[in-house]
Amino acid sequence: MQNKIWFDEVLHFTKTLMGIVSVSPNIKNENKCADVIRDLTLAPYQNGKQPDVFSDFWFTEDGRKNFACLLRSKRNSAKTIILMGHFDTVGVDDFARYGDVNIAFQPEQLIEEMKKYFQSKNDLDISEQSAWTHLQTGDWLFGRGSVDMKSGVAINIAILRAFAKPDENGNRLIDELDGNLLLLACPDEEIESAGVLAAVPNLLKLREKENLNYIGVINTDYTAPRNENENTRFIYSGTVGKLLPSFYILGVRTHVGEIFRGVDASHIAAELVREINLNPTWMDKWTGKLGNETITEIAVPPVALQMRDLKPLYNAETAGDAFVYVNWLTLQINPLEAMKKMRDSAKQALGQVMRRVEESYQAFSNLGGQSQTPLEWNELIISYDELLHKASQEFGDTLSGWMKNKVDEFSSQAKDSRELSCLLVAELAKLAKINGPAIITFFSPPYYPSVLPQENELTRSVASVIHEFDDEIQLRGFFPYISDLSYMRLDTSDVSVNLKKNMPLFDLENKVYLLDSNKLNEIKSLNCPVINIGPFGRDAHGLYERVYMPYSFETVPQIICQTIKHVFAK
Repeated sequence: MQNKIWFDEVLHFTKTLMGIVSVSPNIKNENKCADVIRDLTLAPYQNGKQPDVFSDFWFTEDGRKNFACLLRSKRNSAKTIILMGHFDTVGVDDFARYGDVNIAFQPEQLIEEMKKYFQSKNDLDISEQSAWTHLQTGDWLFGRGSVDMKSGVAINIAILRAFAKPDENGNRLIDELDGNLLLLACPDEEIESAGVLAAVPNLLKLREKENLNYIGVINTDYTAPRNENENTRFIYSGTVGKLLPSFYILGVRTHVGEIFRGVDASHIAAELVREINLNPTWMDKWTGKLGNETITEIAVPPVALQMRDLKPLYNAETAGDAFVYVNWLTLQINPLEAMKKMRDSAKQALGQVMRRVEESYQAFSNLGGQSQTPLEWNELIISYDELLHKASQEFGDTLSGWMKNKVDEFSSQAKDSRELSCLLVAELAKLAKINGPAIITFFSPPYYPSVLPQENELTRSVASVIHEFDDEIQLRGFFPYISDLSYMRLDTSDVSVNLKKNMPLFDLENKVYLLDSNKLNEIKSLNCPVINIGPFGRDAHGLYERVYMPYSFETVPQIICQTIKHVFAK
């Protein structure tokens, strides 16, 4: 930090981008951010025109903009590194405690309000103590997007400008190297990655048009402490994937005064969440080589993102149906294997509920209570693939047309693709004449393929570069958070077939979910090695989101710069 190269510029770009309220999904504001990224990137060029710089907006289906900028070396090389980052953020409702949520986008004002808040409290909880300590050092920048993910995009802009900037003799750094740089800034990573999914076909077209060879993607998504050691920094050569196991639950409605006559769907949902949440047997594991080291990595266990009954209003009746979906980070398990675990857990949960009903009835009877004996139910666990087969037997060859109409009908009702999936499954259950107690297992969007760590030009170069730094920097396998890197390469086989069987919105004629078989084929064709070298911070998405500036604004861009030089050394 005594001889700062990048710090001031990256800080300036970060604050500029933070000032734009690009909370996803918001077409107008995300596009405003894309415009500013373009202006910052092309500022050295009059009217954005320069013979060796190509720039363009690549649009999503709903009108949001990716910004792409290709900086070509005069050596006429095909080798190209993609510098990628996303510029959308999550919401800021938590910041209402400061009077105006928009203070989340104004770092200087936010810091002053935070100081007042902390100084007014006698006892701080652990997260507040950490934030207050960091705030007093002056080394941390607070606010929404500070670490996830405006600073990462700011780093990429600074790097592209550095390689494009002529020296006093008019020579550019990029022209000394055997390779090109392509900056890609994407909207909507936080919801369903609409930005990068729209960018993939354009990357393929650009590759063909400009005769490029994409030798890798350097993503600048945020990094955070992985254990108690605050000083370790991580660079990743792969990324976790994500499945969203979903369960439509049918109970048997009954009056609350005759509870043993039915089966409560809410009870089944609760038992299902108890069975799956933080279940260590669901943790995905990978063992492989990274350089000369054999490493083992383990993904965190799953956790429910939603559990609710589907009663529209209050009455004295148990819930007839319920909906649960679960966040599951994956390393190498495929959708077919995942469906088997889902079914096993569903069977276990439903069986536990039925045992609880019987045990409760026996205790009630032993105390002298009077009630009808619980019925002998035929418990059913059925996958979406099996449900679709049953429905087709009832409805015949016109089922696809029926489904298209239902999706069109429900699209205006559903708040998102998870709810739309549930509505469609519920209607199919009626069509197939499925009776409760039953659990239907399926996948809801989004699906993120994992990308396995591998040795390549990028990993070898960054491994060589990080030895030159004093910071405790480690090259690891899987980036542990969901990222757009999942759509740069496809390592999992038979994904299209297995998703089509068990994801209601996959490959529908309506195209309500952007990821389909064609898109997966495009990702497979893209086939880019990936690496994540990102800013370091704490509490991403939280009230105390912050980025550690010395490492993030100076060390990270220098590592990326030297990695690029190492890869492209002539």
